[in-house]
Amino acid sequence: MDTEEQLWRQIRVTDRMWEGAGQIAALEKVTRRVDALGLAGHRYEARVRLATAYVLGGEPAKAFEPLSWCLAGGDPDLRPVFDYLAVAFTEDPSVPLADTLTALDEGERLFGPMPDNRLIVASHLGADADVRYEAPPESSRCAQCDTGLRIDHLLRIGHFEEAAGLFSDEDYCSRQPHAMRAALMLPFVRLGRLDDAVEAFRQSYSAFWDKQAELGSLARHVEFCARTGNHAAALKLVDRHGGWRSTPSAEMDFHAAAALATGPASGHTSRALEIAARFDARNGNSAQSDRIRALLAAEQVRDSLDLCAALLPRTKRIGSRIVIYPETVEELASRAERNADDPEFAATMWDRFDELLPNPEGVLLARRLAGSGDLVRAADLFGSLGDEVRRQAVLSRITPTAVSEPVSEPQACVDRMATLSLALDPLPALTFAREAVDRFQSEFDYVSAARVRLMAVWILAFTGDSKAAFDLSSECDAVGGNHEVQAEMLYTHGKLSQALGDLDEATFRLLMAAESFESAGNTAALGWVRADLAELFLTLERFEDAADAAEAAVALAPASLRARELQERAYRLRV
Repeated sequence: MDTEEQLWRQIRVTDRMWEGAGQIAALEKVTRRVDALGLAGHRYEARVRLATAYVLGGEPAKAFEPLSWCLAGGDPDLRPVFDYLAVAFTEDPSVPLADTLTALDEGERLFGPMPDNRLIVASHLGADADVRYEAPPESSRCAQCDTGLRIDHLLRIGHFEEAAGLFSDEDYCSRQPHAMRAALMLPFVRLGRLDDAVEAFRQSYSAFWDKQAELGSLARHVEFCARTGNHAAALKLVDRHGGWRSTPSAEMDFHAAAALATGPASGHTSRALEIAARFDARNGNSAQSDRIRALLAAEQVRDSLDLCAALLPRTKRIGSRIVIYPETVEELASRAERNADDPEFAATMWDRFDELLPNPEGVLLARRLAGSGDLVRAADLFGSLGDEVRRQAVLSRITPTAVSEPVSEPQACVDRMATLSLALDPLPALTFAREAVDRFQSEFDYVSAARVRLMAVWILAFTGDSKAAFDLSSECDAVGGNHEVQAEMLYTHGKLSQALGDLDEATFRLLMAAESFESAGNTAALGWVRADLAELFLTLERFEDAADAAEAAVALAPASLRARELQERAYRLRV
């Protein structure tokens, strides 16, 4: 049975999971466990996180049950949930109106005025014309996102000059200032600031073109092209992003913008109005249908605006993916290196690098040599340049099992780190790992930082310091939304927990690792983890669970002798 301390750890580790189905499933499981034990504090903490996970993970209507349970306590941890909830209301018609307003009333009773959330809801309901927005005394939004909210409001009520005057690109977050640029593209044209409009298009599209969650912003790019005489470009964007799925609100806006490019008979018009009608039914008015109809009837802002190279940065199709090249050789090299486990993508980046800089020198030459596989010369050059971190990274790839090779199953990580720990002195290898983690984090490359941290964990494990390895594996930093790396971190922590005798913690971590590998689409790794779970459940004498896990492992890897043997053992013991 889970102890109170184990349950605390299980709740808190979900903070480091990527938003979505895996995090929701993990929190639902741990919530059921703490409910069964009647642990009041645990129940509260689990539900705070579950409410947030529902809103951020695409199931906002489910947030009300855990949120209602928590509201009586008035804990400050709940403040950001109300910010997420207001946005979720505008994005999904399944989020109830009455419950949202009641929740905001209660939130203001507990935490004070929420003018930002009131404005978001009022704008969606078409009732913000007379609202004078003021920044809230407290919010989970950054200053740039708060400015973006004010700009959107001013644009809706026709104050284009004032909105444009608020724009600033001095600070950055995950969405800003790119979302502000997308909002201001057409207003810049109206104000005669054509160069600013083109630059806003170029920078915002380059930031959002590969982010499915930004379909609503991409709708603005389609509208911009359609209303500035760039219909061919608008059609290209519709073709490129038209099959994407996002929130109902984003899909509604995208279909409406697409109709400007494709015409009323294309089906985009009816789809946009269909979604708008769902919002209207929930809202009790026609605000969203009226807004969409106004967009569908929108006139040209300019008959012809030359977007030149800003329209579509240099692109190439790789399979079903469209690649937009970065602008500088440094960015091209960085993207190639970060995607070394995708040879076709990396080669595309290096080809473009060669076009721009056929004769690199210094560090760029060493990086190009490493990218082409000339590891010995690259290591020598990095050494002569005093770049020891990159030199050690290249040396590690010269070992028989390359560290950068993609993981096909978790055990491959064990084998790889064993080779590394034998090929290099542990102390220099760990020093290299720490320096590399610091460098990657300073460059906001959290995926690479997590992979290097994982290397250090296995070096410690294979040199006999399991406790230090376990402690380091607990430091699960953000991994950039990469399900694969998240799964490897969870798997590693789970196996180390098992080695140290904490089988309950091992079980929980491996279950979360399985969910993350499934989200990443790595069926080979998923089959291996299911087999590990079957073995662990047998040790715990949880024979029904062992049989289920073994069946899943066999289904994923029918040729696996290990999975079949575990299945037979589980069947025998289950009887």
